[in-house]
Amino acid sequence: MSADAYEYIRSGLIRSRYRVGQRLVLRPLAAELGLSPTPVREALLRLVSEQALDLNDRNTAVVPDITPASFREIHRLRVDLESRLIQAAALRATPEELDALSDLHERFQQACARQDEGMMAAGNADFHAMLATMADLPLTANILHNLWARIGPLYALARTAPPARPPGVPHPHDELIAALRAHDPDAATRALIADADYARSWIEPLLPLADAGSTV
Repeated sequence: MSADAYEYIRSGLIRSRYRVGQRLVLRPLAAELGLSPTPVREALLRLVSEQALDLNDRNTAVVPDITPASFREIHRLRVDLESRLIQAAALRATPEELDALSDLHERFQQACARQDEGMMAAGNADFHAMLATMADLPLTANILHNLWARIGPLYALARTAPPARPPGVPHPHDELIAALRAHDPDAATRALIADADYARSWIEPLLPLADAGSTV
Protein backbone atom coordinates (compact mmCIF):
# COMPACT_ATOMS: atom_id res chain seq x y z
CA MET A 1 0.00 0.00 0.00
CA SER A 2 2.85 2.35 0.76
CA ALA A 3 4.36 1.62 -2.67
CA ASP A 4 1.01 2.30 -4.35
CA ALA A 5 0.67 5.59 -2.49
CA TYR A 6 4.22 6.53 -3.43
CA GLU A 7 3.63 5.87 -7.14
CA TYR A 8 0.35 7.80 -7.07
CA ILE A 9 1.87 10.88 -5.44
CA ARG A 10 5.06 10.78 -7.48
CA SER A 11 3.00 10.46 -10.67
CA GLY A 12 0.97 13.47 -9.53
CA LEU A 13 4.15 15.49 -9.13
CA ILE A 14 5.53 14.39 -12.50
CA ARG A 15 2.24 15.02 -14.34
CA SER A 16 1.75 18.48 -12.76
CA ARG A 17 -1.22 17.61 -10.55
CA TYR A 18 0.46 19.51 -7.69
CA ARG A 19 1.87 23.03 -7.72
CA VAL A 20 4.97 24.52 -6.15
CA GLY A 21 4.15 25.45 -2.54
CA GLN A 22 1.14 23.14 -2.34
CA ARG A 23 0.60 21.27 0.95
CA LEU A 24 -0.18 17.54 0.80
CA VAL A 25 -2.20 17.11 3.97
CA LEU A 26 -2.04 13.54 5.24
CA ARG A 27 -5.63 12.64 6.12
CA PRO A 28 -7.38 14.20 3.10
CA LEU A 29 -4.79 12.57 0.85
CA ALA A 30 -5.29 9.19 2.57
CA ALA A 31 -9.05 9.55 2.09
CA GLU A 32 -8.54 10.37 -1.59
CA LEU A 33 -6.50 7.18 -1.97
CA GLY A 34 -8.83 5.07 0.15
CA LEU A 35 -5.97 4.11 2.48
CA SER A 36 -5.15 4.48 6.14
CA PRO A 37 -2.79 7.34 7.01
CA THR A 38 0.20 5.06 7.78
CA PRO A 39 1.14 3.94 4.24
CA VAL A 40 0.48 7.44 2.92
CA ARG A 41 2.76 8.91 5.59
CA GLU A 42 5.46 6.40 4.61
CA ALA A 43 5.09 7.39 0.94
CA LEU A 44 5.32 11.09 1.75
CA LEU A 45 8.43 10.57 3.88
CA ARG A 46 10.03 8.57 1.08
CA LEU A 47 9.42 11.48 -1.30
CA VAL A 48 10.85 13.87 1.31
CA SER A 49 13.99 11.71 1.46
CA GLU A 50 14.24 11.99 -2.35
CA GLN A 51 13.85 15.80 -2.10
CA ALA A 52 10.67 15.68 -4.16
CA LEU A 53 8.81 17.09 -1.12
CA ASP A 54 9.73 19.15 1.94
CA LEU A 55 8.33 19.16 5.48
CA ASN A 56 7.12 22.48 6.86
CA ASP A 57 7.21 23.57 10.50
CA ARG A 58 3.96 21.67 11.15
CA ASN A 59 5.48 18.48 9.73
CA THR A 60 3.21 18.64 6.68
CA ALA A 61 4.58 17.61 3.28
CA VAL A 62 4.92 20.54 0.88
CA VAL A 63 5.92 20.73 -2.78
CA PRO A 64 9.27 22.57 -2.60
CA ASP A 65 9.65 26.19 -3.61
CA ILE A 66 11.73 26.77 -6.72
CA THR A 67 14.28 29.56 -6.79
CA PRO A 68 15.77 30.76 -10.08
CA ALA A 69 19.08 29.11 -9.09
CA SER A 70 17.47 25.74 -8.30
CA PHE A 71 15.41 25.97 -11.50
CA ARG A 72 18.58 26.43 -13.56
CA GLU A 73 20.21 23.49 -11.77
CA ILE A 74 17.19 21.28 -12.42
CA HIS A 75 17.16 22.35 -16.07
CA ARG A 76 20.84 21.47 -16.56
CA LEU A 77 20.44 18.10 -14.84
CA ARG A 78 17.35 17.29 -16.88
CA VAL A 79 19.14 18.05 -20.16
CA ASP A 80 22.24 16.06 -19.15
CA LEU A 81 20.31 12.96 -18.10
CA GLU A 82 17.76 13.03 -20.87
CA SER A 83 20.48 13.54 -23.50
CA ARG A 84 22.08 10.29 -22.38
CA LEU A 85 18.75 8.50 -22.64
CA ILE A 86 17.89 10.05 -26.01
CA GLN A 87 21.20 8.96 -27.51
CA ALA A 88 20.62 5.39 -26.34
CA ALA A 89 17.02 5.42 -27.58
CA ALA A 90 18.12 6.60 -31.02
CA LEU A 91 20.23 3.47 -31.42
CA ARG A 92 17.67 0.93 -30.28
CA ALA A 93 14.12 2.31 -30.64
CA THR A 94 11.76 -0.01 -32.51
CA PRO A 95 9.15 1.13 -35.06
CA GLU A 96 6.41 0.04 -32.64
CA GLU A 97 7.86 2.17 -29.84
CA LEU A 98 8.18 5.15 -32.14
CA ASP A 99 4.58 4.76 -33.33
CA ALA A 100 3.46 4.74 -29.68
CA LEU A 101 5.60 7.83 -29.01
CA SER A 102 4.00 9.55 -32.00
CA ASP A 103 0.56 8.73 -30.59
CA LEU A 104 1.51 10.35 -27.28
CA HIS A 105 2.70 13.45 -29.10
CA GLU A 106 -0.54 13.59 -31.09
CA ARG A 107 -2.56 13.53 -27.86
CA PHE A 108 -0.30 16.26 -26.48
CA GLN A 109 -0.91 18.37 -29.60
CA GLN A 110 -4.67 17.86 -29.31
CA ALA A 111 -4.51 19.10 -25.72
CA CYS A 112 -2.56 22.15 -26.94
CA ALA A 113 -5.23 22.87 -29.57
CA ARG A 114 -7.93 22.70 -26.85
CA GLN A 115 -5.80 24.83 -24.49
CA ASP A 116 -6.29 22.05 -21.92
CA GLU A 117 -3.43 23.03 -19.64
CA GLY A 118 -3.71 20.01 -17.33
CA MET A 119 -3.62 17.50 -20.18
CA MET A 120 -0.84 19.45 -21.91
CA ALA A 121 1.41 19.14 -18.86
CA ALA A 122 0.48 15.50 -18.28
CA GLY A 123 0.88 14.64 -21.97
CA ASN A 124 4.31 16.27 -22.12
CA ALA A 125 5.41 14.31 -19.04
CA ASP A 126 4.09 11.06 -20.53
CA PHE A 127 5.99 11.74 -23.78
CA HIS A 128 9.28 12.24 -21.95
CA ALA A 129 8.66 9.27 -19.66
CA MET A 130 8.30 7.00 -22.67
CA LEU A 131 11.49 8.42 -24.19
CA ALA A 132 13.31 7.44 -21.01
CA THR A 133 11.86 3.93 -21.11
CA MET A 134 12.86 3.42 -24.74
CA ALA A 135 16.53 3.89 -23.88
CA ASP A 136 16.56 0.66 -21.83
CA LEU A 137 18.74 2.30 -19.16
CA PRO A 138 16.52 1.76 -16.11
CA LEU A 139 18.83 3.25 -13.48
CA THR A 140 19.30 6.48 -15.45
CA ALA A 141 15.59 6.58 -16.26
CA ASN A 142 14.64 6.27 -12.60
CA ILE A 143 16.95 9.15 -11.67
CA LEU A 144 15.32 11.24 -14.40
CA HIS A 145 11.84 10.31 -13.16
CA ASN A 146 12.82 11.48 -9.69
CA LEU A 147 14.00 14.74 -11.21
CA TRP A 148 10.74 15.10 -13.12
CA ALA A 149 8.99 15.00 -9.75
CA ARG A 150 10.59 18.42 -9.27
CA ILE A 151 9.95 19.52 -12.87
CA GLY A 152 6.24 18.67 -12.99
CA PRO A 153 5.11 21.26 -10.42
CA LEU A 154 6.89 23.94 -12.45
CA TYR A 155 4.44 23.35 -15.30
CA ALA A 156 1.54 23.54 -12.85
CA LEU A 157 3.11 26.69 -11.40
CA ALA A 158 2.97 28.41 -14.78
CA ARG A 159 -0.84 28.06 -14.97
CA THR A 160 -0.82 29.14 -18.57
CA ALA A 161 -0.15 27.64 -21.99
CA PRO A 162 3.23 28.24 -23.62
CA PRO A 163 3.37 30.90 -26.34
CA ALA A 164 2.18 29.74 -29.76
CA ARG A 165 4.77 28.76 -32.33
CA PRO A 166 4.94 30.68 -35.61
CA PRO A 167 3.15 28.95 -38.50
CA GLY A 168 5.26 26.30 -40.16
CA VAL A 169 7.71 25.95 -37.25
CA PRO A 170 7.72 22.29 -36.13
CA HIS A 171 7.50 21.36 -32.48
CA PRO A 172 10.77 19.92 -31.12
CA HIS A 173 8.87 16.70 -30.38
CA ASP A 174 8.30 16.25 -34.13
CA GLU A 175 11.99 16.80 -34.82
CA LEU A 176 12.90 14.43 -32.02
CA ILE A 177 10.68 11.65 -33.35
CA ALA A 178 12.10 12.14 -36.85
CA ALA A 179 15.66 11.92 -35.51
CA LEU A 180 14.83 8.73 -33.59
CA ARG A 181 13.30 7.17 -36.72
CA ALA A 182 16.53 8.04 -38.56
CA HIS A 183 18.59 6.56 -35.69
CA ASP A 184 20.48 9.87 -35.47
CA PRO A 185 21.61 10.46 -31.83
CA ASP A 186 23.09 13.90 -32.57
CA ALA A 187 19.94 15.23 -34.21
CA ALA A 188 17.82 13.73 -31.42
CA THR A 189 19.96 15.47 -28.81
CA ARG A 190 19.65 18.82 -30.62
CA ALA A 191 15.87 18.45 -30.70
CA LEU A 192 15.77 17.59 -27.00
CA ILE A 193 17.88 20.65 -26.11
CA ALA A 194 15.62 22.86 -28.24
CA ASP A 195 12.57 21.45 -26.44
CA ALA A 196 14.09 21.97 -22.99
CA ASP A 197 15.27 25.49 -23.81
CA TYR A 198 11.80 26.41 -25.11
CA ALA A 199 10.27 25.22 -21.83
CA ARG A 200 12.90 27.12 -19.84
CA SER A 201 12.30 30.38 -21.71
CA TRP A 202 8.55 30.07 -21.02
CA ILE A 203 8.64 28.99 -17.37
CA GLU A 204 11.59 30.88 -15.88
CA PRO A 205 9.93 34.34 -16.03
CA LEU A 206 6.83 32.90 -14.30
CA LEU A 207 8.60 31.58 -11.19
CA PRO A 208 7.34 34.38 -8.91
CA LEU A 209 3.75 33.17 -9.50
CA ALA A 210 4.16 30.33 -6.91
CA ASP A 211 1.02 29.86 -4.79
CA ALA A 212 1.86 28.50 -1.33
CA GLY A 213 -1.68 28.50 -0.05
CA SER A 214 -3.21 25.43 -1.73
CA THR A 215 -3.96 22.15 0.02
CA VAL A 216 -4.89 18.62 -1.01
